[in-house]
Amino acid sequence: MHPVLFRIGGFTLYSYGLMLLLAFLIGIYMTERRAKRRGIDPKKISDLALWILIGAVIGSRLLYVALHWEEFSSDPIEIIAFWRGGLAGLMLFGGFLGGFLSGLLYVKKQRLPLLKMMDLVAPALAFGLFLVRIGCFLNGCCFGKPSSFGIIFPPHCAAGYTFPGERLHPTQLYTSLAGLIIFFTLLRIEKRKPRPGALFGTYLILHAGFRFGIDFIRYYENSANLWTNQIISLALVAVGIMLVLRRVGKSKR
Repeated sequence: MHPVLFRIGGFTLYSYGLMLLLAFLIGIYMTERRAKRRGIDPKKISDLALWILIGAVIGSRLLYVALHWEEFSSDPIEIIAFWRGGLAGLMLFGGFLGGFLSGLLYVKKQRLPLLKMMDLVAPALAFGLFLVRIGCFLNGCCFGKPSSFGIIFPPHCAAGYTFPGERLHPTQLYTSLAGLIIFFTLLRIEKRKPRPGALFGTYLILHAGFRFGIDFIRYYENSANLWTNQIISLALVAVGIMLVLRRVGKSKR
């Protein structure tokens, strides 16, 4: 594992941070190109991305705090010091929900077509999942349970010192591969010109459905995290199904 790629003086480049940055920048570039082809001002996408980023940070932190309140009850000011917890102080689904809500506010404020905007960002979200989980693997976090096959993580990362010398499911790589498959699946479906909202709904079904399944072999320190993520996964699958099956009249894309 390579949680730190290199250090130059006081600057440290972390592998997870790099992959997260790449996911964000590539996602903006990808979505701006797609927006331009659909007659939407690309500048709106960069503004939307900023709103989503802020909402994602807040949402991921709040969900972590809600599930680990014992860590903050004696010193609530630590809630806003999200950087001190590192990756362990944030939760992916909280970030997804926070980013979605803040993005929704921006779209409503700008009076942009909601379903079309959701469809625009869906492939970027899937590709971002592919990149970010590679960062998780390099960092040695978000790992799986012991297995008869798998990877022995080095002792300097979370997976290694939690299960020293044991083979673990590389759930980060499983999820990264799933993100890439979802990305190409969405591009293929898009060529069939599905009704507005269906592409984003498909993303929710595939991503959340996969997350529900992979969590059975992913390691969690406590069952609360597991069941919270799986309940959210099932709820997102239900929302995705409603978006895919919704009955609407003919609409221009």
